[in-house]
Amino acid sequence: MDAPEDLLRLLDEQIELLQQRHSLVKEMALCVRQADLSRLAALLETEAAVVGAADAVGQRVQQARELMAAACGLPLEQVTLGRLVEALDGPTAIALNDRRERLLMVVQKLQQECAATAAIVRYALDFNNRLLAALVGAEDEGGTYSPRGAVEASCQGATFRQTV
Repeated sequence: MDAPEDLLRLLDEQIELLQQRHSLVKEMALCVRQADLSRLAALLETEAAVVGAADAVGQRVQQARELMAAACGLPLEQVTLGRLVEALDGPTAIALNDRRERLLMVVQKLQQECAATAAIVRYALDFNNRLLAALVGAEDEGGTYSPRGAVEASCQGATFRQTV
């Protein structure tokens, strides 16, 4: 068993799964913008499978780290990709550093896409809540304080004629 080679293979799998997840999140954001709920539901199922596979790979990466820690006589928390790059030499160190940089890049892209998608979803939810409040005549739950200290509603409900 060649621990560094196994780790490189696992990191490749992890990078691929994160790239898949990044693509799925981008597609989900598009579905939210286009209100394509059936496609969104299918993408969420696919993402759940990708997350499950990524968790399994993550556990195998953890096992590889534990083996490398034991082989090097280091505490597990000291066995990081950066420290492994420093400790190893030659082609293995170069390959490991490449995987580390690619992993950092794809994680950053995924974080940015998730943040943007979350903002879109929050906006859509806020818009729907305001629309619903206008339709049913509900008042905002929040409010501002009057000069006397009482809460005043910041939005009055819409009134519709009851006849058709």
